[in-house]
Amino acid sequence: MRRNVSIGTSFLLAAVCGLPGAGAATPASASAPAQASTPAAAASAAQPSWANHRHAFTVRLIQLSPEGVRGFYENMGYPQPAVAAIAGVCVFGTSIHNRGKIPISYDVADWRAVTSDGRQHALITKTDWLARWKPDGVGADWSILPAQQTLQPGDWAQGFTTLDVPRGTRLTLHYSWREHGTLHHARLAGPQCGSDAQP
Repeated sequence: MRRNVSIGTSFLLAAVCGLPGAGAATPASASAPAQASTPAAAASAAQPSWANHRHAFTVRLIQLSPEGVRGFYENMGYPQPAVAAIAGVCVFGTSIHNRGKIPISYDVADWRAVTSDGRQHALITKTDWLARWKPDGVGADWSILPAQQTLQPGDWAQGFTTLDVPRGTRLTLHYSWREHGTLHHARLAGPQCGSDAQP
């Protein structure tokens, strides 16, 4: 049985992206064509998405605007300094899925976004956010994709992934995961950070 291992985030992407809810993430991953980096049809035409379904570990990124991110965290009651901090970086709605037959582990700290100038940018992990938000009184969070997880076969999770690059930046996500101790690498080309200036 497939299960969402990131409890509490089942409606997160629906809340920000207009997605129809948690159930949509799993079938879309299971039935998507095997293409390396294709823009996937977002549930809302206003939010482009990109997905890599060629491997057992699938990743989908959905473009979020700073305005949408601000609205989400304000509605959740986060303090204004915490809201401003996350609305000031590039944020993607993220869905991951283990379509394989064995457990898969990942560590967001190992992932990198490469921009057109060839620079590598580390993602801001959930652990990083909790440290940044601590002075603002935020001691727990369920919105950011867990920094490390092991997904059993069929498991999936959702959350935000973030990085500190200018709005509108286009990038290639280089991500990795482990199966039976073997490290695997893949790329997701084309994601573009959202901007309030976009329609």
